[in-house]
Order: sequence, then structure tokens, then C-alpha cells
Amino acid sequence: MIGKISAFVFGLAVLSASAGEVSLDKDLLPLFQRSCGTCHAPDSGIRGAIKGGAFFNEKKDLLGKVGGPIVAGKPEESGLVKVLAQEVKFGKKELVMPPPKSDAPAFTAEELEKVKAWIKAGAKDN
Repeated sequence: MIGKISAFVFGLAVLSASAGEVSLDKDLLPLFQRSCGTCHAPDSGIRGAIKGGAFFNEKKDLLGKVGGPIVAGKPEESGLVKVLAQEVKFGKKELVMPPPKSDAPAFTAEELEKVKAWIKAGAKDN
């Protein structure tokens, strides 16, 4: 019985460690660089993608969006989540990011959940 209990407790420890806090540096920044940075970097030369400072290639770019399209603690109200989930419409057109013409991969459901978890935890500089 002791062996079963310790295996159960060890299993919970592994589960809680893997379900830890999402890191902007380690977990999210590489995803944003992969899927957004090609167009949304200051040196991309894509005027529409960088209009109004729509940069998403560096940590400071993402943290600069907290209070705007990133609503700390509220992923369901964050425009960034809606864009990544491809749920934003302008009239009859949808805003799909990354655009279909781009070679950049869209965020998977699992990756989008990481973004939501980071925002829900307060969109911290971690």
C-alpha cells in the first residue's frame, strides 16, 4: 500500500511541476518569434504589419501590449488571444494571423492555451 501511495504522490508532483507557470521567455517568446516575428518586427519592412507599433518579436514588444490588446488576468477579453484564435472580424472580413499567404505556422490549440494561461496569471515579465 505504501508503494501505491508514494507512486500516487510522486505522480501528482510530476503533474503539478508540468502544469507550472507559463514563462514568457521560455514558453511564449519562441512561438511569437516563429509565427509573428517574420512580419511584426521593426525591420520586417511590411508596413501594414508594423503600423502603429504592432511588433511581436521581442519580449518588450509583448509586455508593451499589456493594458492594450493583452488584458492581464483576462484572456477572454484580450484581443491578442482573439487574433491568434482567428476570431476577429472586420465587417465581412476575418483577421487571420498569421495570414494564409505567410509561411509562418498558426498557433496550435495547445500553444494558444499557453498564451491564455500566461495572460490569466497576470501577463508577467517572466
